[in-house]
Amino acid sequence: MNLSKRIVILAGAVGLFFYTATQDQLVASIADYQLGWYKLGVPIAWGLVLGGIFALLKLRKLESWLGPVTLVAQGVTTMGLTGSAAIFAKHQLLVLMLPSLQIATIGIGLYIFCVSFTRLLGDVEARQKTE
Repeated sequence: MNLSKRIVILAGAVGLFFYTATQDQLVASIADYQLGWYKLGVPIAWGLVLGGIFALLKLRKLESWLGPVTLVAQGVTTMGLTGSAAIFAKHQLLVLMLPSLQIATIGIGLYIFCVSFTRLLGDVEARQKTE
């Protein structure tokens, strides 16, 4: 079984986990982690900033980790979005989707980290070759 099928199966299990959660459990998790709509962008911003910093520091050893990190980002994003769809299907309230959307934005933040790292590292190296 390839990795994509495993990610889909795991995302389905996470979706089922969120689907079976009661409204009180979701509200409790939102309160426990102090989730809010404004916090959804924090993992994306951290991914962008850290990718840029690591590229400016020219940490070439991170390039070997970009493939696995991208696969993890794909899996985490898929799990979060599947959970969001399951919550909306059962409860019909957007605010209850915050825990699963937070999981999805962590995956997007990991992906943005990889993208910003490779693009800025390539730009830094290209500028050094032209000088």
